[in-house]
Amino acid sequence: MPALYLSHGAPPLADDPVWPGELAAWSAALPRPRAILMVSAHWEEAPLALGATETLPLVYDFWGFPEHYYGVTYEAPG
Repeated sequence: MPALYLSHGAPPLADDPVWPGELAAWSAALPRPRAILMVSAHWEEAPLALGATETLPLVYDFWGFPEHYYGVTYEAPG
């Protein structure tokens, strides 16, 4: 499985008419991963902790965007 770095960009990229389709085509060409590790430089806490045992709400660590971006939810499995 390849190791990939994907910068998410700003929230408005999700509404871009081309970018999501490009990501979908790219991901369709890759094998399905058994696991995904996501690391964010936007979150700092001591001690560093990784959690994957329970579902937690999103943390909105951005500001200055249209209000609808702050209502996005993602019910990721724990």
